[in-house]
Amino acid sequence: MNPPPRPRPFGEAERVLFQLYINCQLSLVHPRRLYQEYDLTYDQLALIAGCSLPTMERWMSHNREPRSYKAIYLRRLGEFYFLIRYYHQIPREVFESICPLPEPVRSILYPVCEENAQGEE
Repeated sequence: MNPPPRPRPFGEAERVLFQLYINCQLSLVHPRRLYQEYDLTYDQLALIAGCSLPTMERWMSHNREPRSYKAIYLRRLGEFYFLIRYYHQIPREVFESICPLPEPVRSILYPVCEENAQGEE
């Protein structure tokens, strides 16, 4: 049996990234921000947040915040808000390293890259 692989060192750059990650302001204050800015349904907001539709409905319609996992829901909503606003600045190769893009999706998100690639052939 082979020994488990040695973990990568957690050096200075990794410690700096860790501090940035835990202290960055990706969380939204309320899901209403996404709802007002983009044409999203409560069901879509619930999927993004990772909560149930009834939880999102209570949060949005009755202003009853979830008792548990609120910080997690707001973080996920904030990450999506960041992604939807800045995806065009993320290099396609980086995006595809975490989320492979099927061809139709790639041409929607990165139309200029596709045109340039075809022009070089």
